[in-house]
Amino acid sequence: MRDFHASSKPIGFRWRSSKWFILSTVAIALFAETFLYGFLVPMLPYMLRTRLHENQSRIQELTSLVLAVHGIVSVVSGPIIGHFADKTSNRKLPLLLSLVACMIGTGMVAGSTSLAVLFVGRVMQGIAGSSVWIVGLATVADTVGGDNMGKVEGLMMSFIYTGLIGGPSISGLLLELVGYWPTWSLPLLLLTIDFGARFIMIESRSVENSNCKRESTGSETHDTTSPLLAPENAQTPSTAGNFWHIILTDVRALTALFVAVSTTTVGTSFHATLPIHVQETFGWGPGKSGFLFSCLIMPTLFISPLAGWLRDRFGVRYPAMASAGFQAVILGLLGLAGTNILPWTGTQAGGGALYTGCILAIGAARPFTTNVGPVELSAIVRAYQEDSPGIFGPEGGMSRVFSLDDVAASLGTVLGPIIGGSLKEHFGYTCMSLTWSVLYIILAILVMCFLGRNNR
Repeated sequence: MRDFHASSKPIGFRWRSSKWFILSTVAIALFAETFLYGFLVPMLPYMLRTRLHENQSRIQELTSLVLAVHGIVSVVSGPIIGHFADKTSNRKLPLLLSLVACMIGTGMVAGSTSLAVLFVGRVMQGIAGSSVWIVGLATVADTVGGDNMGKVEGLMMSFIYTGLIGGPSISGLLLELVGYWPTWSLPLLLLTIDFGARFIMIESRSVENSNCKRESTGSETHDTTSPLLAPENAQTPSTAGNFWHIILTDVRALTALFVAVSTTTVGTSFHATLPIHVQETFGWGPGKSGFLFSCLIMPTLFISPLAGWLRDRFGVRYPAMASAGFQAVILGLLGLAGTNILPWTGTQAGGGALYTGCILAIGAARPFTTNVGPVELSAIVRAYQEDSPGIFGPEGGMSRVFSLDDVAASLGTVLGPIIGGSLKEHFGYTCMSLTWSVLYIILAILVMCFLGRNNR
């Protein structure tokens, strides 16, 4: 019997189902999704003017809308994806289907010569991105467990922000160097690698379920009385529907979701405003814009694992609070760069250097606040399930809780371009930055009051 089961395993079963390969596959998927989101940012003004022949006066408005539609779709599709993902024991199929949708959507965006095609392509990318975020992070949570969640989430967020900021950094440079269509060859290569990894992966829950089926089959042949016995903590219909009520009335969860919305709002506001602002203020083109986005990602890339280690060691409260307060100050300075409010902030007196330095400082501080949502929410779900096993169903509630985090982050991608673009257009870039500064002061207060391991 043992030889039969061993021979029935697929080729490379051991490494394909290993923890490191599963985590690597999810990391590649998250990187690819966020890379494609950011990849479009520096190219949008060019696409809207040159390929879609839109008037210059509509560029800011259309840029905000094209970026926001990705988040709108994710807000709508996220809970639906999370609901069905928690009802299946195999998460590989949703990951593969989402990649097919992403490939089709990316092709439509790249080849679009009308606003209709561009928006439909973004809708498909939004659905695919929501699926990757929810299913991917739920797979990570199932794979690593609670004690190492902070460190692993920190590593995952490094990949996420590498894609989110690295996408525009590379596309802006390539667009200037090699032109439009050669630039799109890079996402094609990335999607091919992503598909290969997702196809090869054998996720851990599939392995566990197959083992459980073999064990249950053997026990049934030796114990004919067991069907009459029910597990002590079996799932009941009355508890299955309580997930949304339980989580959405938990003040710790609500705070974590608000942090996720707010940090993503501020982050994505840069996508809609930074390229246009630096061109208008400093005369910098797509190449310089891409460099500034790289200034956001490089500190984040190296500091995210450290931030995750600190969360596992000391909790999220104090690192997140300090980071939020620090970013409030830096965002205030960012709004002054390029203005003549102070002698050393003007465009001819170091304003450009101040702006670049502020971007670097924000990139260094962001990992301590942006990762709060998934870490806190997964900890909350585990705590409920430990207190009341089966409370969220036989497959747990990880996909649904990460769908909430996805909705929060997606809502931020909607609000960021729209609010940021509107504030910049109607009140100026300084007003937008000061608004974000006040928001981060509020975040610091909420984090101090409500977040932490033992305050549920």
